Order: sequence, then structure tokens, then C-alpha cells
Amino acid sequence: MKKITRNYTVEGIIFASICIFCLLSFALVRSMSVVDSKINENYTYVSYEVLTDNVVPVTKEEQKNVVRPYNDDKVKVGKTFYDYQNKETQEKSIIYYENTYIQNSGVDYINDTVFKVNAIKDGKVLSVTKDDITGTTIKIKHNDNLISVYQSVKDVLVKEKEEIKQGQIIASSSTNAINQDLGNHLHFELYSNNKLIDPEKFFNENIKEY
Repeated sequence: MKKITRNYTVEGIIFASICIFCLLSFALVRSMSVVDSKINENYTYVSYEVLTDNVVPVTKEEQKNVVRPYNDDKVKVGKTFYDYQNKETQEKSIIYYENTYIQNSGVDYINDTVFKVNAIKDGKVLSVTKDDITGTTIKIKHNDNLISVYQSVKDVLVKEKEEIKQGQIIASSSTNAINQDLGNHLHFELYSNNKLIDPEKFFNENIKEY
């Protein structure tokens, strides 16, 4: 009888030790997940490319306070961004070029007369290029992993690697071959964390009031 009692005691100790270890492991994992969720609420993810450029993740509050790429009240939307989830606007977001239908990757802003194009936020000019189809394009990288693209412009006032300020005039609206039906316009694109987003939705959420 003594031998049986001794064996049960040893098994009980082992079982209790396993339970305590499991509880401690669960508590540790739980605490780590809570910390991680708090970080995700305050910071945006950045890609490997951005990290190699020494760009620090920023809070959601710092994503705000952008301006539109123009300051002329007469400028309006000529062609909207192609949204896969919005079937009502898809037809108005198609570009027809050389017998081919193309989904619009940005927003086209139009006006009867030429208007000034400005930077939506502080940043650094990545490139200034010219193409026979899309015209002249300026690409600017901002500190919060936001890249803005200004296409179909002329009279460019900035150069590659130049640091620019929010609202700074960088060019003027113009025309291009792929969107001839729009006439004088600015084709504007936005990339957030390397993904194309709808500029109009972004402006509505983050626009800065003067």
C-alpha cells in the first residue's frame, strides 16, 4: 500500500507541474499578443524597400494633413479611379486606347485651362520621366511610405533627388496620348505601402484644411 501511494504522489506532482507550465506559457503568449495589437493600432507596416531607405514607421496621425495636387477651385474629376468593388463607377473608370480597354490606375483632374500642379506633402523627387504615350511624369516619395505620381504635366520645376515641400508648385497640367479625350488634365496616382489606392478616398479622409 505504501508503494502505491508513493507512485500516485509522484504522478500528481508531475501533472501539477505540467499544468503550471501550460498556464505560464499561455499567459506569456497572451501578453505578447496584446502588446503586438497595440503596436498595430498605432503604426503602419512598411516594406523591406522602405526600411532599407531608413524610413521610420509613422503613426496614423502623421498620415493626415495632405493637400490636393492643385489649388484651383475650377478643377474637377474627369475620370475616376477603377474600383474593383464598386460596379457603379467602373464604366466611368475605363480608358480606351488603341482598341484596348484599360482600368484607370488613378484619378484624372481636368480644367478648361492649364492649372498649376503642387506636391501633396513634403517629400523627395524619385524621378522625372517622359513617355510618348503618358507624357511627362513626376514621382515623389514621402516619409510615411506614401508615393505620389503626377502624370501628363509640363513646365516641370523640380528635378530628381530634390527635396520638396507640401504645396510647392512642381509643374503645370498638360495633355497626353493615352487620354486625349480629356484634353488638358493631370493624371494623379497614389501608392500606400506599395499598393495603388483611390486618391479621392484618401483625400476625403486626410485632407488638410487651409
